[in-house]
Amino acid sequence: MKKLILFTFVFLGLILTAFVLYVWNQKHTSLNWEDVQVYNADKIPVEPKDFRNDFEEMFNLVKERYIYKDEKHLNLDSIHTVYIQRLDTMQSKVAYSLLIKEFFGNLKCAHADNVSIEEPWFIQGDQIIVIDNRVFVDKPSNSAIKAGLRDKDEIVSVDGVPVNKWVTNNAKYISASTDAARYLYSAKDILWSYTDSVKKLDVIRQGKPLTLTVHLQSQYIPTKDKEQDVTWKKLSSKIGYIDVRSMVDGVDKQFSKAFASLRQLPFLIVDIRHNGGGNSSVGDFIAQHLIKGERTIWDGTKMSPSADAYKGKVIILAGPVTVSAAESFLITMKESGDAIIVGTPSAGDTGGNPRLFKTTYGMYYWIPIGHPFKYSPKGFPLEGEGIKPHHLVPMKVDDFLKGKDTQLSYAEELTHKM
Repeated sequence: MKKLILFTFVFLGLILTAFVLYVWNQKHTSLNWEDVQVYNADKIPVEPKDFRNDFEEMFNLVKERYIYKDEKHLNLDSIHTVYIQRLDTMQSKVAYSLLIKEFFGNLKCAHADNVSIEEPWFIQGDQIIVIDNRVFVDKPSNSAIKAGLRDKDEIVSVDGVPVNKWVTNNAKYISASTDAARYLYSAKDILWSYTDSVKKLDVIRQGKPLTLTVHLQSQYIPTKDKEQDVTWKKLSSKIGYIDVRSMVDGVDKQFSKAFASLRQLPFLIVDIRHNGGGNSSVGDFIAQHLIKGERTIWDGTKMSPSADAYKGKVIILAGPVTVSAAESFLITMKESGDAIIVGTPSAGDTGGNPRLFKTTYGMYYWIPIGHPFKYSPKGFPLEGEGIKPHHLVPMKVDDFLKGKDTQLSYAEELTHKM
């Protein structure tokens, strides 16, 4: 009888524990991106008196659930000590926002960040390119042109600080899994700011030095034409080109249109150099149209080609912006042997099953909590190392200044040897 009573108490205890864990898990992992509220750094919902509690809440969950803390050799307790000391005298919301961005930057992962904080001032558009650690303006948006920037301007200093030093100093705020990706995204921050609406840029324009006073925007200006996630064209009578800029829902339909118009050509170049990811199922859908037979894909499952799968030769362009679902797609295509990869290493992070969380004070953030697997079917780490191309082809400054795409030109020439 005593054993039965003891068993009953243990059983009920296990059920109660499971229920509590379920409720906790639902509370902390059932958020969607539609739930996220974003604030300028000076308008975050956390008041100075609550900075420490807000940070402690984030820190404790990161310490408990961040899957890569051991691989990154992070001493989280030491990091905690340093940040608490800084918090004790902090009164500015901007300063707290920067501290939080720095903390998540310390996690050294592209999918770990506080997503509630955005810079109050910016130049609309993505117009920074890094070549040989030099920073250039590339195809500036209308907002950038109005601010005084021109295509091919080389930025040599920011607010009097040499550009390489500025980018290196700013990198502590950047969430990235590799040094190359961190440097690139830090450089893109040149035209964004948490603290000031004006930046002074020294540039070289057509060989001549010039100082610009750039006034940043405080709100987005709607554009007439939404940029397409997928564009395509014929480069020649034999070569098709598809530029896939993301893996968000709907890209599969756009890709299908592009594919239908080019699938009869003997060569197809798929460009994911500017692809920041999205939904891995979209990448799997694209891969299904490019593989030649049944393959084991990035997550260890089997995939068969689509009924209208491509019969020709595939070249994929990749680089340090290629991340998340785009990187999962890249692993599938490289390990399948059905594509040649050209460019530079990818960003080094397929995702790691990231989840959104929210603090009691209203700050949203995400961290990877882990897949049951950390390696591809052929043993490549799914986080921490960029996928190396078959042909390492960095962009060249001279080509860029002449309007030539070094990597795309190389891919076109490669078709003559295939």
